[in-house]
This record gives sequence, structure tokens and C-alpha cells, in this order.
Amino acid sequence: MPRDIDQKKTRKALRKLRKAVERAEAEGVELTDWEKEFAEGVDERLNKYGSAFADLTKGEADEALSMAQSEILRQLDKKSRGKTSGGFTTRKPLRARKPVFRNRKQDEPEEAENTDEQADFVHRDAEHIVPKREIPKGPPQLKIASDQGKQSLNETERSPPKRPQFKVISGGKSD
Repeated sequence: MPRDIDQKKTRKALRKLRKAVERAEAEGVELTDWEKEFAEGVDERLNKYGSAFADLTKGEADEALSMAQSEILRQLDKKSRGKTSGGFTTRKPLRARKPVFRNRKQDEPEEAENTDEQADFVHRDAEHIVPKREIPKGPPQLKIASDQGKQSLNETERSPPKRPQFKVISGGKSD
């Protein structure tokens, strides 16, 4: 079943397309091969079907042009008037920071025996965020959990920060 397309919108799209192409030729603006093919294809489909697109996810059912085709037609019109803004440009996607790969054998002292067990992957900011832990040597040992909690509290206790001293520097503003 063919869809209902507003004839006014079809005529308007045809008129805009033809004017843009004629204006480009009159002004001496060189259209690319792709733009010429686009204009010819859209013109042919508008005359034959009344609409230049079939997939309803690309635009409204009563429209003659899809949203992308309308945008390209606007760009063609701007180009024919000499108001180019650079056309379509591809944007680079935002990327996460790349991790730094380093050889730990060079960075660590030779005392560490289990360098193969340590990962070769270290993120740039890892040293600033997470303090380095010692890797226990030998097989794992069972410990009582209640004793472990007390021990870890004692290890993490810190002395209170020292109070800053006030220094008077001579040679400042004199009375």
C-alpha cells in the first residue's frame, strides 16, 4: 500500500533541489560527482514516487525527503549561494587514555624475585592513586580474621599532622 505523501512538500523539495543546482551552475560553483548523482537520483525519485525515501525510520511518512536528504539539500543550497561552512566533517570519537606499558624488570630493584607474577600493565595514574603493596612471598597462610583486623588498624594509624610554623621574612613591606 503506497503511503500518503503531501504533494505540496514534494513540489517544494523539487523546487529547492532544482534551484540549488541551477544557482550552483549560474554562480560557477563546481558540484562534486556525488552531489550531482544525489541531485539526479532525488529528482528522479520525487517525480516517480513523490518521495525520495522508503524507510519510515529515516523521516516522517508525509515528508518527501528524509532527514538526512533534507540536510544534504540544505548543504547544497548553502554551497550554491557561496556560504560554505566546510560541509560534512567526521569527528573523532573521544578515547580513553592509553595505559603505559613498561618493563618492570628495569624499574624495580633486583631484590624482587617474583617479577613474572607481577603484571606488566600499569596505568599512568596508578602510582599516584594506589600505593604499591608488597607481594607476599611463599604460599598463602591462614590467619584468624579477628586478629587481622586489629593488626591492619595499627598499621594504618598515622600520627597527627604537624602544626605549620609561622615564619616572618625580613625585607617585606616596611612601615
